[in-house]
Amino acid sequence: MKINTDKSIAEVALECGVSAMTVSRALRGNSLVKEATRQKIIEAAERLGYIRSPRMGRPAASGNEPVLKVQLIAGTMGRSMAVFHSRLLTSIEQQLSQNGYECVVRTCDGNYQQFLQLLENIRNSDAAGTMIVGSFVIEQLKALLEANPGAVLLDNPGEPSIEIPYSSFAFDNSEAARVGVRHLADCGRRRILLVNGAREHFFSCEIEQGYREALACRSIKADDKLILHTDFTADSAYDAVAAALNSKLKFDAVFTNDEMASGVYRALLERGLKIPQDVAVCGCDGLPIGTHLFPRLTTVVLDYEALGRMAIKYVLEAGGDHRVPCRVRLLPSLAVKESTVC
Repeated sequence: MKINTDKSIAEVALECGVSAMTVSRALRGNSLVKEATRQKIIEAAERLGYIRSPRMGRPAASGNEPVLKVQLIAGTMGRSMAVFHSRLLTSIEQQLSQNGYECVVRTCDGNYQQFLQLLENIRNSDAAGTMIVGSFVIEQLKALLEANPGAVLLDNPGEPSIEIPYSSFAFDNSEAARVGVRHLADCGRRRILLVNGAREHFFSCEIEQGYREALACRSIKADDKLILHTDFTADSAYDAVAAALNSKLKFDAVFTNDEMASGVYRALLERGLKIPQDVAVCGCDGLPIGTHLFPRLTTVVLDYEALGRMAIKYVLEAGGDHRVPCRVRLLPSLAVKESTVC
């Protein structure tokens, strides 16, 4: 788009056959404008290269007007934030912006001193709502919830030991494993290797539960030797699968997450094993990386954007009143590609 600072709202309005006020409302995301009209105005504004002049509009704020904020606390331990939560974070920021809120992002990698500073910052925050995403050790998570009554957990269901009221929006990870493992079993696979994350991580525990239930559902006896634990990275998955192959462990399928699947592919292909003829591979998460692997990766899709939309709607509509916690689990869907189907 070529920006044209000479174009005015009036010219965009003339192009669309609407009033200048309607154009202004549409470009500000006002809900009074019908979606079809909004799209027509946005397309016209982009075509004309219209950009609102920084000198136009209301005078600068006097400093007495409160700025509506929602803070997003991100734990960067364990699973890669960039890989797993980029769509979720982007969706949240965009939706908050459309609703007139600023998104304040605070991160912590588990370092104790850094965590103490994080607690101090959020205690002094005037944010209207708080969302917590990513990995925190349970003691730190409890401290965050104590400092933020009514905070919302994203992509984390919490656990029974947390007595502080909180809401959570997460995926049904056990069902994700059931969907993926049942699919592998229905493709005729009977020795299904689970390449999982850290043993104590809630995601790993739920995945293993679903894995065992799916095997039982297909009358396949679980073998503990077929459950490998890693640190959620592609390199650790490569090492784990390579070691399993070197030890002559027999398996004809792998269930893992999408990022680790790339490491699984490398370990299999280096040893001349064909996917899916020798070993079928099913991932979990629905990340773009799966479409770039060859053969394309069958995956259990987790809709991070939908998760973000639901959480934002709850935070904004609750208006700070979180006395009745909300617990939501989103169901996954299966996207079958060539990595499981010959």
